[in-house]
Amino acid sequence: MYTGIDVGGANTKIVTSEGVVNTVYAPLWKNKSILYDLLSEYASASELEAVGAVMTGELCDCFMTRREGVWHIKKALSAVFKEVKFFDYHCTFKDSTEVDKAPLSFASTNWLASSMLIAEQYEDAIFVDLGSTTTDVIPIVGGEIKAGRTDLKRLKNGELIYSGVQRTNVATLLKSVKIGEECRVSSELFAITADAYLVLGYITEDDYSCESPDSYAFSDRDESEKSRVSAMRRLARVVCSDPEELGEANTVSIAAQIKQAQVDVLVASLKRMKAKYRLEQVLSAGIGDFIVKEAVDSLNIPFLSLSARYGKKIAATFPAYAVARLLATL
Repeated sequence: MYTGIDVGGANTKIVTSEGVVNTVYAPLWKNKSILYDLLSEYASASELEAVGAVMTGELCDCFMTRREGVWHIKKALSAVFKEVKFFDYHCTFKDSTEVDKAPLSFASTNWLASSMLIAEQYEDAIFVDLGSTTTDVIPIVGGEIKAGRTDLKRLKNGELIYSGVQRTNVATLLKSVKIGEECRVSSELFAITADAYLVLGYITEDDYSCESPDSYAFSDRDESEKSRVSAMRRLARVVCSDPEELGEANTVSIAAQIKQAQVDVLVASLKRMKAKYRLEQVLSAGIGDFIVKEAVDSLNIPFLSLSARYGKKIAATFPAYAVARLLATL
């Protein structure tokens, strides 16, 4: 069984080439050793033929540098599995000794694995993966991936948008909201995008997989802090208010404006890719493809959600699945 592992800062995703999916919320910034226990538990319960890995967790602030983060993740994977193939920014698999030599070549490559698998099937397209934390917007032209090879370059090019549908502080998306009249927002971490999409009905309490902003204050009642009522309370705090003062309609309006802000940013990026590369099709993976669809519909170009082809679970963990598939073809 070929297995792909995508080690993120918040979530680790393990998917086989046959489509068996495991996703675990494992915040490395809290305890970077958590990775050993998580991987050991999986390895002991599975029959593995080969393991491939990508990562983004090296950016966590528990590491002094990205280099240190790559080495830590590599060490954890290599300690648990007999042999791991690591995917680099040249789209090739290398063993752990190569990671030691050039660690930054293996940093933040999960989007590349996804894009490589997509490029084998669709020669000309914009591939969008909108997840819990970030959004990748990857131009593929003539089967070639045109995006920059580092997160810094992709941020500059509009190929990486650092916002997602769960973990993003809403204060980074909006400077003000309209609630009858315009009102500036507070810059505190009062609410995240998961609160907006829970209130709007795009996700359920079970889908709310990360910690709520209230979890640090109410550690003994985490489940109740992921209710719609609690989410509305957090959204009201964004304008230094509460639902009693603000009212449900205004609170829901704030959630809708958060969604529109994410749609608008994505539209701007898609327009740029469309014009630069003359691309006329968008493919979407990730848990936020409802945002991608709305953005693409406004541009009136063809749209395909990969969940229709692979199912929602694989589409939500596509980099790990892509690693497994690519590894199986070696």
